[in-house]
Amino acid sequence: MTRVLTDNQKKFLEVLFEEAGGSHVAAKRLAGYSENTPTKAVTDSLKDEIVSATTDYLAQIAPKAAVAMARALVIAIAALGAVRAK
Repeated sequence: MTRVLTDNQKKFLEVLFEEAGGSHVAAKRLAGYSENTPTKAVTDSLKDEIVSATTDYLAQIAPKAAVAMARALVIAIAALGAVRAK
């Protein structure tokens, strides 16, 4: 059964990975929570949803991230080889 979230909770999850850049503090602010609301209280109340959203986000970006890391390694290895050849 899906839990009913408040408007602030929904907005927090919507902005967490893009607009807030993964920052819980920024997402809390963008979602309209009071500055007096502890960030830990927000994240504790959304722990399962944050884990689920993180899993989804990683599944979306993992292939592109893996290719970028592999390319960076190839470039670094080539540069190291060029330095050693001198």
